[in-house]
Order: sequence, then structure tokens, then C-alpha cells
Amino acid sequence: MIVARHDRAATGEDKRMADSDPHFDTASAVTPPEALPSMAYRAYFLLLMVLVSASVQGERYLMVVMVEPIRHELGLSDAAIGMAKDMIIAIVYILAIIPLARLADGWSKRKIVAIAATVWSAAVIVCGLAKSFWILLIGRAGIGLGEGGFTPPSQAWIADLFPIRQRATALSIFLLGASLGTFLGPAVGGWAVQAYGWRETLIFASIPGFILAPIVWFTLRDSRSGLADGASAEQARPVPFLQTARELLAIRTLPPLIAAASLNALLTMGFISWAPAFMERTHGMPASQAGLQMGGALFFGSAIGHTLGGPLADYLGRRDMRWYVWILMLSGACATAIGWMILTGPGERVFPLYGLNMLLGGLSAAPLMAVVAGLVPSRSRATAIAVLMVSIQVVGLGGGPVLVGALSDALRPVYGEDSLGMAMRWALLVGIPSTILAWFASRSCRKDFAAAGGWDRSIMPAAIH
Repeated sequence: MIVARHDRAATGEDKRMADSDPHFDTASAVTPPEALPSMAYRAYFLLLMVLVSASVQGERYLMVVMVEPIRHELGLSDAAIGMAKDMIIAIVYILAIIPLARLADGWSKRKIVAIAATVWSAAVIVCGLAKSFWILLIGRAGIGLGEGGFTPPSQAWIADLFPIRQRATALSIFLLGASLGTFLGPAVGGWAVQAYGWRETLIFASIPGFILAPIVWFTLRDSRSGLADGASAEQARPVPFLQTARELLAIRTLPPLIAAASLNALLTMGFISWAPAFMERTHGMPASQAGLQMGGALFFGSAIGHTLGGPLADYLGRRDMRWYVWILMLSGACATAIGWMILTGPGERVFPLYGLNMLLGGLSAAPLMAVVAGLVPSRSRATAIAVLMVSIQVVGLGGGPVLVGALSDALRPVYGEDSLGMAMRWALLVGIPSTILAWFASRSCRKDFAAAGGWDRSIMPAAIH
């Protein structure tokens, strides 16, 4: 751990190493510590990041309550709506995130975050002015570009400003911004669409990002990378990408685990993105009411799940490390059963069940990240997490809505307006391979944890063996 290396200097271990090794360079081993900004400034910074995160998430999910008016006005199919609403964002996000992350490492995180907020706000205006599918697609692509520019520097910036003992708490608070945006986008958007129309709603929705961007630019200041960890330390030299890929593929748990997580995301997003349209077509609920109820269910479900998931996994993991994977497996199986109840039950039960599904998904998020980060070599950790995010974005966030939309179009000649509900039922089938893949991952995870060593072996040896 980096912190341990810095603590070593404070305890005088560097001096002992210098005494035993004449070639040891004490001066290069220790960098004079730089004071962290005040807690008041860091609290203000974190609040601002929460608001910026809520802004981009709100823009992304705002369109779920606009499916019907946009579909009718622009004459689009459900597959085209799915492409514009989710798939194009996922594609651009994946293409942009790595180059923009590398740019943030060598330039200014502050400026990139501010520019990203400006980009997605301008893109929302493009969506509001769209007269065709292709202009709408360009606008949604701009939202994906802005989100890809925001995610890496914001999280790295938080790590720079909060020491390891506070970092998880800071990141948990940061994640509340995504939950808040997921709530406000559909909830406020559904009401605004009813009152003003979808075009005017999108224009109004661009305002928060345009306000936050200059606030970030002029009131925050860049921090040195690794500031919260004390003196800088030499990083492990990265290995070539192909070697990293071979190392990751050699860990038996990772491929089925990532595949299971991606299929879980496909099922979840396939349901969430079409929920207001399903309620309007099947239960006759107006978009304003559906957006408000869905937003509340998603917000409270995800917030509770993210808060409880990590502690629950750590508690159960002390008894058996497989619980880190079993939680993902159980959440996928339960999501399939709950999805069936959503589609076959009365309308008043739909959104409470959606909230329960989000809670279960939130429970599995932290354990999933803990497994991926714990199994791989430290020099490959960021790459492994990136692979996980790419898979979830493309398969889950992008593929889920498009799959449901395409199935709905295929079934429309037979079922008419009920085709969407039937398509969502067929999409439930992905819960079966998801559960099986997670079970396969659980079979090898204890052996892989033992081979990885590190925190799992030193803290919870009984749980591994």
C-alpha cells in the first residue's frame, strides 16, 4: 500500500534501509508532505461534485419519460428510441473514457470537469432542437462524451483530496449524486413534459450544467495527484496491454463474474429505461405520474442498496469469501423473479417492485468491485475495473434498452401496444445465464483469492480456507 510506504518514512524505516543498503536513495524515497486543503473546502468540493454528477445523470435519464412524445413526433420505432436513449451514450462513453482519463492525468482535472459539464449541457439543447432522428442521436452522443469526460477525473480528484481512511465515505457521498440525478431526471422531467412539452423541458434541463461549469472552473483548484496519500511514491511500471489481458484471463473467476454482472445490468436497464412507456401503454398511467413514481423508487432503492451492500458483504465475507459473489448471484436470481411480478401484477405494485430491484442491484455493486479489485495484480487493477465498466456499459446500459425495443418492434404485429410488455418478459430469460455464470465464478473465487494474497489472506484467512 502507498500509505504504508509513506508511513515507513515517518517511522524511520528509510533510514534503516539506507544504513543497510548504501545505494538506497533516501531523498528520492520521501517527498515533503503537502498539507491537504481545509475540511470546509473539501466538503464544498464534494458537494459540488455531487451536484455535477446529479446533473449529468439527470440529463441521461430524462429521456425515459419522453419516449412516447418523441416517438410520435419524430416517427421513430422503439429500436430507434432505444438507440438514441441509451446505446449511443454507451458507445461514445466507452470510446471517450480512456483517452479523456489519460488527458486528465496530465492536464487539469478541474478544467476537464468544467468542459465536460458544458459539453453535455450543450448536447441537451441539441436534443431539444432535434427535428430528426440523426440530430437527436448527435445530441445524445454529446451527453455520452460529457459523461466520459467527467467520470475518471472526478473520482481521481476525490482520491487526491481524501485520505484512504475517508475515501470510501467520500466516494459513497459522491455516488449519491448519481442516485439524485436518477430521481430528479424522471420525476421533474415527467412533470415538465406534461406542463411544457418535451422540447422546452430539455432546454430548461441544460441550465444546471451551464451554471455548475463556471463554478467548478473558478472556485475549485487543481490538486497534486496523490496529495492525500502524503509524499509521492514510485508507481509500479505498467506491463504491456496484451500481457495484462493474459493475466486477467488467467484468473478463472473474472470472466464469468464480469459476464454475470453485465447480464444483470442488461436486465435492470432493459426494465428501467422502458418503465414509463410500459406503464403508459399497459396501465394507462400518464408520463408525469410514472416519472415521479419511478424516480422515487430508483432513488431510494439505489441509495439504500449502495449504503448497505459493502458492510453486508464484509460481514458475511468473514465467514466465507464466496458471499462476495453469492450476493451478485442472488440479486440476479431475485431480479428475474421480481421482474416477472412487475410485468404480471397490478399497476400499483410496479414501482415499489422496481425500487426493490434497485436495492438488490445496489447491494451487489460494492461486493462486485471488491472482488475485481482484490483478485487482480495491483498494476492491473485499473485495467480490470475498466474492463468491467466497458462490459456493463455496452452489454447492460446500451444493449438492454435496444434489445427490449427490438423485441417490441418484432412482436408489435401480433400484440400491438402490448408488445412492449411481452418483450420485457422475454428479456427476463437473461437472468438464467446470469445466475449460472455467477455460480461458476463462486466456485473458483476462494482459490483465486488465496492465490492473490493481500488483504484477503491477512485479514480473513478462515473465510478463504
